[in-house]
Amino acid sequence: MNTETMRIGKRLETPGNTGMFVPARPAAARSAGVAGDVELKIVPSAEWDTVAAGFADVIPEQTGMFNVGHWGGEKIECLLFFRRDQLIGGGAIIVRGVPFTSTGVAVVKWGPLWRRAEDTQDNSHDIATYKSVIAELISEYCSRRGFHLTIMPPSVPEHDERMSHALAEMGFKEGSNLAAPERYIVNTHQDTETLMASFDQKWRYNLRKARKNDFEIGFADGEDGLTAFMDLYEKMMSRKGFLDSSAIGSLEDFVRNSPAATRPSIVLVSHQGSITAGGVFFTAGEMASYMFGATDDRALRLKAGYALHWWICEHLCSQDHVKWYDLGGNDLDAGLHQFKKGMVGKSGHILQAPPRFHYASKPAAKILGDSIFKLRDAKAAASRTQHKLKQWLRK
Repeated sequence: MNTETMRIGKRLETPGNTGMFVPARPAAARSAGVAGDVELKIVPSAEWDTVAAGFADVIPEQTGMFNVGHWGGEKIECLLFFRRDQLIGGGAIIVRGVPFTSTGVAVVKWGPLWRRAEDTQDNSHDIATYKSVIAELISEYCSRRGFHLTIMPPSVPEHDERMSHALAEMGFKEGSNLAAPERYIVNTHQDTETLMASFDQKWRYNLRKARKNDFEIGFADGEDGLTAFMDLYEKMMSRKGFLDSSAIGSLEDFVRNSPAATRPSIVLVSHQGSITAGGVFFTAGEMASYMFGATDDRALRLKAGYALHWWICEHLCSQDHVKWYDLGGNDLDAGLHQFKKGMVGKSGHILQAPPRFHYASKPAAKILGDSIFKLRDAKAAASRTQHKLKQWLRK
C-alpha cells in the first residue's frame, strides 16, 4: 500500500461532515437591489436554470432544480447579477432564516457562477468579476438582511485557488472542510487515445478485461431510464447497507423538471439482457460531473464500472465545451480512491476541495453561523460513528 492510500485509509477513522442545517423560517426575498455598480435580481428556479446553462462553470449544485429537489423550493433563492445591464454572474443560494429573530444563514455551495461560456476569449474571467458578485452577496445577505454568509468554492483546475484567495482578501474567515476533501478530475479536453494512455497501467488492464464482456451501454433518458436507475440504486443500498449521505432524493425532480440544457443524463450498462450498472452525469458546463452510480452484485466481477466510465469519457471527449470530468470524492474509501486515482492518471488532477468561507457583519449572525456549522459537523460525526458501529455488529 502506498503512502497516499495509507493516508486515505487513516481518514476512514475520521467522521465526515454530512449533516443538514437546523430548520428555520425562509428569508424574505426582494426583486432587485444595487451594491456599487452591480444589480441583483431574484428569479424563479426554472428561469435561472435556463440562464445557468450559459455559464462555463455551471454544475448541478448551482442549478435551481437540483436544489429545489434536495432542500425544497421555499429554501432556495436564485440570483442574477448585472453590471450596466450585462449579465456577469448568478447562483442558487440556500437560505434559512431563524424563527423569532432577524437573522439567518445563506449558503452558496460550489458557487456562485461568474464565468460566462461566451466570454472565454476575453478578460471576462478576470477575478474582479468574481469579487463583484461576492461583494453584492455580502451587501444583500450580510448588510441588508443581517445574515451569516457561507461560500463553498468549487474544485476547478486553474480557478479554485484564485477564488479562495479572493474570499480571504474580502474578509471571509476560513472554516472547516469536508472529511474527505479530495476531488478527482479527469482531463477530457483531449482525444481518447491520449486519455487512455494517461490512465494508470492497472486501470488500463482492468478496462481491457471489462471490454471483453459483451456489455450494452447507452443513454437511457426519460421515465424508463430514471425508473431503471432508481430501482438499481435502491437494491444496491439495501444489499450493501451503506451510509447514504448523497442527494439522491433530488434526482427525480432534477430529471423531470429541469430544462433540457441542464438536465442530467442517465447511462445504463447491461450484461446478458439485464442491467448491471448505471450512472447519472451532468454535462452542461466545462466540468462534467459524475453525480450518482449504482451496480448489482455482478458488476464488480464484470468490472462494469470501468466500462461505464470509459464509455462516458469517450462521449465527453467528443464534446467541445467539456474540459474536465469530476468523479467526485472518495467517501473515505481506500478502494474508491485507488479506482479514481488510476482514472485521473497523468493528465488529470487530484484537488483538495477548498474549505468553507464564512462572513458576518453582525455579532448575532456570526454566533449563529458558528453554532450551526459546529452542530452540523458534530451531527455528521455522530452519524458516521453510529454507522460504523452498525457495520461492525453486522459482521
